[in-house]
Amino acid sequence: MLVDPQSDRVNRRWALGICALCAALIACLALIRPIFLIGLPIVLGMYFLLRRRSTRRLRVIRGAFPEAWEATLLSDVAFFRALDEPQRERFRNLVKVFLDEVRITGIRTTVDDRTRVLVAASAVIPILGFDDWEYNGLGEVLIYPDGFDEQYQNASGDRHILGMVGTGHLSGVMILSQPDLISGFANPEDKRNVGIHEFAHLVDKADGSVDGLPIGIDQPTAAPWVQWVGEELKSTSRGRHHIDDYAYTNEAEYFAVLTEYFFEAPEVLAKKNPQLYQMMQSMYRQNTKSLLSGIIHRPRRVGRNSPCPCGSGDKFKHCCLRKSRQGA
Repeated sequence: MLVDPQSDRVNRRWALGICALCAALIACLALIRPIFLIGLPIVLGMYFLLRRRSTRRLRVIRGAFPEAWEATLLSDVAFFRALDEPQRERFRNLVKVFLDEVRITGIRTTVDDRTRVLVAASAVIPILGFDDWEYNGLGEVLIYPDGFDEQYQNASGDRHILGMVGTGHLSGVMILSQPDLISGFANPEDKRNVGIHEFAHLVDKADGSVDGLPIGIDQPTAAPWVQWVGEELKSTSRGRHHIDDYAYTNEAEYFAVLTEYFFEAPEVLAKKNPQLYQMMQSMYRQNTKSLLSGIIHRPRRVGRNSPCPCGSGDKFKHCCLRKSRQGA
């Protein structure tokens, strides 16, 4: 989703090359029938169309990162606090591009800055280790006031869905329960985060199928992963030690649940099953155990009178907490 000067140059050359070929074709046709010259303005329009996304993203990246967004990341997202400054800047830029291109819409609820930033953080965390990533096809995230059922109505009985990636007429849409999105970041080591879970499904879906085998997985990892998941799903025992039972629904849910585990409690995963942790590390190209060591065990909420984690030297209540409330 990011555009740097080098990738922008590549895009510019690609656009110029295509347009030059089209212009040459029009010139040749114009030798036969001059009326074809009317196609030249179309070529110019084609150039701007091919350049539009790159130039827009550059403009978005150069824009300021709102203080309220920063306050939410520092207060609510342990993963962001664990990053060094260059990685934090990359994270911020990915958040800016995501929120510029994906609509966040409240259904019977109000979507504030905190909710929008937590949706974006859920999207960015799984793909931070990838050099170039696109959530192709995702156009909108719907935020519901609570869990829902298969008819997208208020949940009743045991049919309590916290999030889902839409299919059919809802293709290109994700639905998330607002309180469950927020609570997913409340305890950064409970192995549960519905936002990360649903975006893991989109990582899985990037190759065209949601089958628990994400795109770009290398062969030394793919073979043992497929074998491992197959053996796990054949097991009939329940209450499987350290992995949530929902993982055993199918291959796709196993991958998504393990993704939550990998980003929420990597030290536990590495201790319980080093091989499984290594496979997740290879797939996501991140060493979350090293990154979150010593960070994830801190209280999620910084005390009102504690020094602000942004490093300003002020108390949290006079700095980022105030900014976060003002942004909401």
